[in-house]
Amino acid sequence: MEKTVSDYDRPMKFLLQLAFFAVASTAMPLLCHAQAATDNGKIENSGMTGELLYEILLGELNVRQGQPVAGFSLLLDAARKTNDVQLYTRAVDIALQARSGDGALMAARSWSQAAPQDRQANLQVLQILLALNQVSESLEPLKKELALAPEFERNVAISLIPRHYARVTDKKLAVRVVQQALEPYLKTSPHAAPAWTSLGRMRLAANDTTGALEAAQRGLAADASAMAPALLALELMGRQIKEAEALVTQALRKQDNPELAMSYVRVLIEGERYSEASDQLQAITRNFPKHAEAWLVLGSVQFEQGLDKQAEASLVRYIDLASKSPNENTPRGITQAQTRRAAMLARQGKIDAARQLIAQLPANNAEEARSRVMAEVQLLREHRQWQAAYDLLNKISVDDVDLLYEQAMLAEKLNRMDDMEKLLRTVISQDPGYYNAYNALGFSLADRNLRLPEAKQLIVKALSFAPDDPFITDSLGWVEFRLGNLTAALASLEKAFRARPDAEIAAHLGEVLWRMKRTDEAIKIWRRGLETAPNNETLQETLQRLKPAL
Repeated sequence: MEKTVSDYDRPMKFLLQLAFFAVASTAMPLLCHAQAATDNGKIENSGMTGELLYEILLGELNVRQGQPVAGFSLLLDAARKTNDVQLYTRAVDIALQARSGDGALMAARSWSQAAPQDRQANLQVLQILLALNQVSESLEPLKKELALAPEFERNVAISLIPRHYARVTDKKLAVRVVQQALEPYLKTSPHAAPAWTSLGRMRLAANDTTGALEAAQRGLAADASAMAPALLALELMGRQIKEAEALVTQALRKQDNPELAMSYVRVLIEGERYSEASDQLQAITRNFPKHAEAWLVLGSVQFEQGLDKQAEASLVRYIDLASKSPNENTPRGITQAQTRRAAMLARQGKIDAARQLIAQLPANNAEEARSRVMAEVQLLREHRQWQAAYDLLNKISVDDVDLLYEQAMLAEKLNRMDDMEKLLRTVISQDPGYYNAYNALGFSLADRNLRLPEAKQLIVKALSFAPDDPFITDSLGWVEFRLGNLTAALASLEKAFRARPDAEIAAHLGEVLWRMKRTDEAIKIWRRGLETAPNNETLQETLQRLKPAL
């Protein structure tokens, strides 16, 4: 019998039906472009032909069956034939999912060439180039991204540049590329401040603090009230660049909100410059009396300074403001304020009243209940109420590894070494990555001259999780000292003290130097420890035992 045309069509129809049902979930959004509605509601057919429809379906079917290369080729070919945005996007996605950076770049470039004014297409090219670490080639797409951004969005686009380049390996090359792209905007009034800030952040990422400082200066010179270059200067302050502080204080005079001033306060507190932080907070609360956070921080600083009466007034003011304007941070802030108030009562010898104040904290959910327990335990610890704190933790669930760890540390204070070890081993079994438990057990053994090889093994395990932690490095130095390895002990303790000049580390480092007959150096280190924490138990015990002539 002679076959008709429709007979020849049947296998293709069957294949199309099979492919359609197999890939409908992913291909349907693409197929919907076969018809599009105009603004007046009239349906217009697109340029989608039967052959293209088949090509899209076959491409999706290949992807579904684990052949992304074939599927990518078919969909990219369909995208080029139709100049369809969704097809180009799909081709890029398939290449990225298949970890084919070159394929993704090829698709994105084809898309950008087909639609040169499409900002999303160009941005895909830029991002893929940077993911492939092709920094030099990113210049033109970066220029185009800034040019295509609407005027009202351009400053946002400029501020996002450091984020785009955050993962590239050659930071200095990235600085050169970005500076070239930003050149037209560094001298233009509406864009100069954000442009200099982005360039400064790029320089900072390349460890060029001098260049970053210059960028902050230029940014503020372009717009004295701009927040971004002032925040860059604050970051430089955090890196101990002294000249940056003058820029921050200059910018503060031009601000009409407390955001920058509060950020400056945080930097001052980190530098333990409490008196200056207090002065700034007093100014903030005068100028913005309803800014609740400022009252909370002021009360905390006053507490640290021992100004209990003033701290009480500030914290009560915070609680009043926070209660009237609740937000997601209010419960945490009120807990902090009440905890400070309780600490002041305890400092006056009113432990029971302090515990009652903490007992009034909200406990509407598990997190709040846990915070209340931790606040009370911390209060008792600070006032050497070891047994009361231990008993409090003994009454609650043992499922929380942080609370178990805290209870172990209290057992150590009570010299209940078997209980401490049992609790720490429970923590480790429940959370093998809880490195503080390894360190605590290892240090306790080393400090008592017990099972020293095992102690060292535990501390080395902790360091494998946190290699730069100065306190764990201190533990390693101390166990080496107990083992008689003075040279290794000195190296670890000096490293720890450089990273964190803590009084307890000073006690250990000084003792190693003392044992090595380097008495002048030991005394110098101990004096530094006394300057930071004159009442530190470990340091005081060391000095009383060795009796150096300080």
